[in-house]
Formats: sequence, structure tokens, C-alpha cells
Amino acid sequence: MLDAEIFPIAGYAGIRIIGASATGFMGITTASLKPSHPLLFSVDENHFLEGTVRWLKGDRVGVDLNDAINILGKSPENPGPNLPHSDRSRCHPVALAGRIVTGSAFHRATALDISQSGMRLQLRTMPEIGQKLLVRLSNRPLILATVRWRAQHMIGIEMAERMPTLRLVYGDD
Repeated sequence: MLDAEIFPIAGYAGIRIIGASATGFMGITTASLKPSHPLLFSVDENHFLEGTVRWLKGDRVGVDLNDAINILGKSPENPGPNLPHSDRSRCHPVALAGRIVTGSAFHRATALDISQSGMRLQLRTMPEIGQKLLVRLSNRPLILATVRWRAQHMIGIEMAERMPTLRLVYGDD
């Protein structure tokens, strides 16, 4: 059994990421956000990341995200860890369309069974069949999934992408 968190997806809002640094990114969105809140977002179909809203100014948002510059595909001129903080966090222009998850209050769950294509989770809050979720097992990456069945405080989910079972259970990336 593994501890898990699930984030039900109520919908999506668009974001245009316009700058990235080693410590975060800047974007433009009409989504309703609040400083210090987690931000779940994606720049492709199935892979989601979690950052923290740092600041808001009109439709612009600043997000804390470790190693954003590499994660978002910009290769800086070697902003190594020994450089002063101001050099590591220099913003580099990027142009990425993405989407923000809305309705992302998380619920605690326990993963009872894990396979390459899905999981059986035990939880108190029961999402509907067909509900899209993001699932995190410990400190592993977020997994996009869909609820396929539910019964007696358990749900069965199908993951958007097949994953090696051992990587899910023992992996730390």
C-alpha cells in the first residue's frame, strides 16, 4: 500500500508561458488564481507539473517551479548552482501554450493495487465514473487518469499512459 493524493479535474484554463528561469516561470492566464496556492499545469496532453503561485499582476502570474528553465525546454547558458541567485533566476523568453487544472483541491487516498495501466485506490471522497484525476504517489510525478469504476470507498482508475509498475512503486523520479 502506498499513500496517494488525488486531484479531481473540474476543467482547464489556458496559460501562455512567456518566460522561464531556474526558479520559476511567468505566464499569462485568465484563470482565477491566488498567491501561495499550488498550480497544476501541463504543456502537453498527459504530463502535468506542480508549481506554486508566487505573484499575480492583472492577467500575469509568476510561478515557483524548481528548474523551470530546463523543464520547459529552454537551455540557458549554464546557470550552474554556484552562480549568484540573480544570475540563476534570470528570465529567458519562451513561448509555450499550456493549460491549468481547475478544481484541484486534493484528497488523500491509499493505492491498494497498481498495474501498468491502472490502480485501485481507497478513499473517502468518491469521484464519479469518467472523472479525470491527477494522482501522485509519494513524491513521484503526477499521473493523469480516469475513474473507471467505484464501490465501497474504492475506485479503479485507468492511467492515460502505461507505466512500468516497478517505476511507479519504487521510482523516485
